[in-house]
Amino acid sequence: MQTRIIKQTVLLLLSAVFTSVNASDDVPEVCGVPQVYSAVEGIREDSKITFNSYFGTMQDIESRAIYYRGKCNVVITNEERLPANLIKEGKITQNSVARLVKAPLILWSNNKFLLKDNINVIINKKLKSLALPKDSLTTVGFAATEIVKRKDFPTDYLKKKNAIYRAEHEYQIFSLLKNNNIQTGFITKPLIMKNGQTTGSYWYVPHEYYSPVYYYIITTDKSEKTQELYNYIRGNKQNLAMFYSAGFEALND
Repeated sequence: MQTRIIKQTVLLLLSAVFTSVNASDDVPEVCGVPQVYSAVEGIREDSKITFNSYFGTMQDIESRAIYYRGKCNVVITNEERLPANLIKEGKITQNSVARLVKAPLILWSNNKFLLKDNINVIINKKLKSLALPKDSLTTVGFAATEIVKRKDFPTDYLKKKNAIYRAEHEYQIFSLLKNNNIQTGFITKPLIMKNGQTTGSYWYVPHEYYSPVYYYIITTDKSEKTQELYNYIRGNKQNLAMFYSAGFEALND
């Protein structure tokens, strides 16, 4: 049952996750994972620099950056493997990568009454199901696994009921939660933001409980337009504020 639900969710996501906005070959393109959609589009609407945007999975962005000339000039991702793979392919150098922001980890439920910044429902062993991304594939999955292993986060009763679900990526977890297929799950805060407000209910995981989930900005070519855009996104306070309003946090928070 778990596998069937997750596979159905993946198929739906694959049909909708790839988004290209105002495609054009004569302006630079920013590619990002789905979590940065709101922030990037907010920046693009008010930007003094014209750029296109594209959103997809890490694998899709990597392929687009390597094999399609003039695409994904700037990349924003939380996947540490992506810059490593681009360096290995000779597409970029270490100097082409910088940390941009970080994303706070939360335990989220679509039920707005279930979690009120506490985990009483777990401590009291009343939780029915829990989902987290695979720890071998994403930094979010690794962080969530750190939490589940803690003694003050009891989940043995869920394991005995076979009620802990895993998926490859956090936006797949979010879809399962949004459709009420699973009661709670670990995701990052940007996924639950809508018009600057949070949805559902959540427990904000203390920073000291897990390794930071960083987002990286990468420049894949040395053209003047690309470098200007790269520096504009990461160095402009108004642009960084757009990320903060979308649920991200400053690197020093």
